Amino acid sequence: MAAEIHAFIQTLFLIASSLCLCFSIRNSIPNGFLKFLFVLPFFFLFLYIPLQFQTIHLRGTLGFFIGWLGSFKLLLFAFGKGPLCFAATSSSLRRFLAVACLPIDIPEHKSPPNRSDPDPLLPLSFAAKLGFLILTFAAIYFKNRFYPNVVLIFFCLLIYLLLEILIGGATALAEAVLGVELLPFFDEPYLSDSLQDFWGRRWNLVSSRILRPAVFDPCRKLAGTVVGKKPAAIIAVMATFAVSGVMHELIYFYMGRLTPTWEVSWFFLIHGVCLAAEMAVKSAVGGRFRPPRVVSGVLTIGFVMATSFWLFFPQLLRFKADVRMLEEYAALGAFVKSVTAELIGPLFISFQVK
Repeated sequence: MAAEIHAFIQTLFLIASSLCLCFSIRNSIPNGFLKFLFVLPFFFLFLYIPLQFQTIHLRGTLGFFIGWLGSFKLLLFAFGKGPLCFAATSSSLRRFLAVACLPIDIPEHKSPPNRSDPDPLLPLSFAAKLGFLILTFAAIYFKNRFYPNVVLIFFCLLIYLLLEILIGGATALAEAVLGVELLPFFDEPYLSDSLQDFWGRRWNLVSSRILRPAVFDPCRKLAGTVVGKKPAAIIAVMATFAVSGVMHELIYFYMGRLTPTWEVSWFFLIHGVCLAAEMAVKSAVGGRFRPPRVVSGVLTIGFVMATSFWLFFPQLLRFKADVRMLEEYAALGAFVKSVTAELIGPLFISFQVK
């Protein structure tokens, strides 16, 4: 554990120095191919960084924050797009580093826009989500007492609640340090009433705001010159979900170091097809029919969970993510106890001598 922490500190300095170099050329090199060539080595470096760690927590966290989001932010930065460009215009290195390293995004206006259709149900409070997370960890610890399908439900809750609380906490800390209001990472995804609502406006909004300029917009523009506007949007949706699937496969590889089975990619491709079909149906109906919010909400969340149980979460069980997480918590606790004993022990002995 001590070697892992030492490697993590060294990696932080490596990431920070790389980003400082990128920040230094924000105005000296014009956006486009030349800046892309300058940024490209750092893009591959960010993809490599998670591979040097042994713990599943650091592999997964750095794989998501740096290997996926950070690398894509750098590519967009090279072409004058994405969250890093807005952070760079403020001439604040601190903001540039925070936006590059964390799953956060600074709005270009004073406050995030409010949703036009308020939710009929009250969202869960932070305390309630924290309580559910603790109960979920306890349930996973005693997973042998539950049916396998019930355990998958626990994994579904674990991923959402862990991301919600950890990233929510990181966002709150970043807001306090940077002195700005940040865009949310989640918007109560359990209240979604359609796949378009779930993927476009509620789940992992930082990734959505990166994939739109990086994949969706270029694909729609390119395909629009060949097949027309509406088919181009469907092609762009499929391309975006395909890229998202590949990046999730990469994160799973970071965490488990197992050969991909591509089931996670199929999960995103299926959702891309269903989302494209949903868009086509909405366009054909033209607002003349809309199911009740409760019905559409249950169907949406039910579909997301059913496909997750089928294709997404079994990969976590494949490399025993739950077992390794609990082992790492125990190892971290033992390490903290050891360090505490080394620091406090001599003080306690000297106090007894006096």
